[in-house]
Amino acid sequence: GIGLNMLVQNFSGRRLVRLAESGCRVRLLFLNPASSAVKRRERELGLKRGELSRAVEMNILHMRRVRARLRDPGAFEIQVYDETPRFTAYLVDGDGSDGVGVVQSYLRRARGMEAPVLVLRGPGRVVKAQARDGEEAGLFPTYREEFELAWADARPVS
Repeated sequence: GIGLNMLVQNFSGRRLVRLAESGCRVRLLFLNPASSAVKRRERELGLKRGELSRAVEMNILHMRRVRARLRDPGAFEIQVYDETPRFTAYLVDGDGSDGVGVVQSYLRRARGMEAPVLVLRGPGRVVKAQARDGEEAGLFPTYREEFELAWADARPVS
């Protein structure tokens, strides 16, 4: 995503720490607030220069504070990417076949509640989820693969 507002604004730091300490593994991929892609997105949305980048920076700082409170900081990975953002995805149990995802595409002039949202189920939750070639079929594995590709190209936040 860009700033992962749905997660940052709806889960307290204390709640995120409890989740991580109970075994939840989290990987957060933010748009680099210093990238040209964030500036382009600000123009698309008609935002003031630096408005979106500051919001993303604040979200990253909040997540870094959460990570600093963990016994195992590896349970809470944070990375940034520098590409044009295409969607925000929250994939729960994203590496398993029974995962659930919430995906929201970035439209030129719509943000947040204005953009359509897809709720996806992993192929383990759907009957006849195999493609003809034996690979996983459906939108969930497609977005999971897209996330993994972006994650591989991103860089860690210290």
